Amino acid sequence: MWKLTEAAVEDAERISALYAESWRTAYRGLIAQHYLDRLPDTYWVQPLRAWLTDGRMNGLMLEDEEGRVMGAIIYGRSRDEGLADWGEIVALYLLPSCARRGGGTRLLRAALDGLRQDGFADIFLWSIEGNRPAEKFYLKHGFRPTEDEIEYQIGGENVRDRRWVMEHNSSAR
Repeated sequence: MWKLTEAAVEDAERISALYAESWRTAYRGLIAQHYLDRLPDTYWVQPLRAWLTDGRMNGLMLEDEEGRVMGAIIYGRSRDEGLADWGEIVALYLLPSCARRGGGTRLLRAALDGLRQDGFADIFLWSIEGNRPAEKFYLKHGFRPTEDEIEYQIGGENVRDRRWVMEHNSSAR
């Protein structure tokens, strides 16, 4: 089965390649296909290195028996100054062949435990609107969508992210 390991700066290339492979499948129909087709495996190497070097973010990986990265999550203190006392799940991706096999749940639970140990009672993440499998997954794990959204362009097409929250108390933000 898979083992859970802490991500280090040296893992940035492996995690970036995993993210790119996941994007090519998960975002088909949500992001311009020409963009996904040309998405380089190294796209996230620099941000991953920065996040894992400065200590603001933590990373966890699921590795198979041969050390291949099957899934990864990046999490830590919120990057949103308006929610400075919140924890944030920055990215959670699995290889398409690993979907619906418990790896995402395992990564998310470990990250949530880590955020709580770091003192974060309230946690949020962003998800591309229309990604039904992700939305179903986040609802199942206690997140709820908010009205907060960001719209931007990828590959010349508009994309909208929605903020999802898991709050310690029930007050809405």
